[in-house]
Amino acid sequence: MDAPVVCPLPAASARAPLLRADELAIGVVIATVLVGPAVVAGGLAGSPGAEVYGHAWVQWWAAEGWPAWPSGTALADGASSWPVIDPLPTWILGGLARVVGATAAWNAWAFFGVVLAAVGGGAFVRAMGGSGRVGAVGVATMPIFLGSLTSGLTEDYALGLVALALAALLTGRRVLGAVLLGGSAWCGLYLAWLGAWPALAIGARNLRDRPGRWVAAALVALALAAPAAAPFRARLAGEGHRSGSVPARVEPLWRLDPWRGADLAAFVAPGKVDVGDAFVREHPVYLGYTTLGLAALGGFHPAWLGVLACAAVAPGEHLSWAGQPLGEDNPALSLFRLLPFAERFNHHARVMLLGQLLLVGLAARGARHAAGWIAAERVPGPAFHRGRARWVGGVAAAGIFAETALVSPARVPLPAAPDATPAIYGLLSTLPAGRPVAVVGAAGPGIHPQRVFFDQRAHGRALLHSPNRPVDGKARRGAILVALGAAVPRVTAERGAPAVTAEDGAAWLVE
Repeated sequence: MDAPVVCPLPAASARAPLLRADELAIGVVIATVLVGPAVVAGGLAGSPGAEVYGHAWVQWWAAEGWPAWPSGTALADGASSWPVIDPLPTWILGGLARVVGATAAWNAWAFFGVVLAAVGGGAFVRAMGGSGRVGAVGVATMPIFLGSLTSGLTEDYALGLVALALAALLTGRRVLGAVLLGGSAWCGLYLAWLGAWPALAIGARNLRDRPGRWVAAALVALALAAPAAAPFRARLAGEGHRSGSVPARVEPLWRLDPWRGADLAAFVAPGKVDVGDAFVREHPVYLGYTTLGLAALGGFHPAWLGVLACAAVAPGEHLSWAGQPLGEDNPALSLFRLLPFAERFNHHARVMLLGQLLLVGLAARGARHAAGWIAAERVPGPAFHRGRARWVGGVAAAGIFAETALVSPARVPLPAAPDATPAIYGLLSTLPAGRPVAVVGAAGPGIHPQRVFFDQRAHGRALLHSPNRPVDGKARRGAILVALGAAVPRVTAERGAPAVTAEDGAAWLVE
């Protein structure tokens, strides 16, 4: 029997287009699946128990002051100087919200973020020599990325921009890659910081090829990113940053890694999670057996080192297994903290935004290898191989999506955070203008403390609440005191009859 003819994998061309229509279409379909139900429900795409209301509030006050650059607001206590972690999309969405409303603008950014992740993921894995379809589906549905979407962490929504930057660098487009990477800092400092390390690795590996141009590209990226980081220089220097050791604790929601770091079992344990009324951010680091299996087919690639490094750092300070502390510190963290600004990470599981991106790239290479092996017996020509590669890539992509949707801890589709406001806020327009508002009953079981800020759009008055400590507001003379729900009888007993009353609350003039 003749030895099989092995089809060589097509190499990524430096002049191949970064953007492809089929990957864009994949992104639109996935975004519709993820965000569409929240739009139909009339809510904000994301969990009402995470950061959705707080981040949506920032977009709202940016819209109120638009076209001013979002740097603070007088509409809440202690927020007059408020550096926004994702100022560029916040400014753009502020303008959009003035046309379509705050909820629609929020959902538009979630939708576009998914499409951008698919487009960027496809470009990135093709630059690695992998299947673009696997990259588009895999990156747009990475569990850690879906966790950011669910949690309303808008500074992660532009992950696809980092993927595009790395794709540009891998294909020799140094200036474009530098502009995209530097620009990503204006969408989220975490993203830019994470993307900088593979970018440096790509540059170092190719430094002998026109080193002056690589150095120039690095300077361009730094020049673009530095102004975005400048408002946070005190925080980056450690001022006001949470520090010190946090005690390990039992975590029933360990599959979602809600606090500080990733549970070791969460990398490999499937299963959906019911968070109930818990107020938690979700950072699922689940790798996926389909993705891991495909990645193994691709053999060794330097990206494996990046995946392993991220997985070693993600558990954070203390190691846990299935929610139970192991009583051991993470030895990798001491090395990680040697990197510039690494000590500023509050939740180390977020490094898996990079780790899972690299893993999808490896899985996409594995899908291309599998296509080559399947076609090895009979190879009519390059067109046959390309068709077989697309077919295998489509099957592999479908497998990744099915596993993520059906068994991973990530939520598919995204939940919807209700955006309806208490009726009592609408009656505040009948009370004297210019008075600020303090709200009681704005926090408690089942009531997210950030909700009172997003509901501010219903009355537009300044709030006597600090977004850094979102608890019951302190009423003062000349203010309006609003009581919601169960808090009304207590306030009525203290202050007498309210000035206005609705089915869900009441309001008093504080004289």
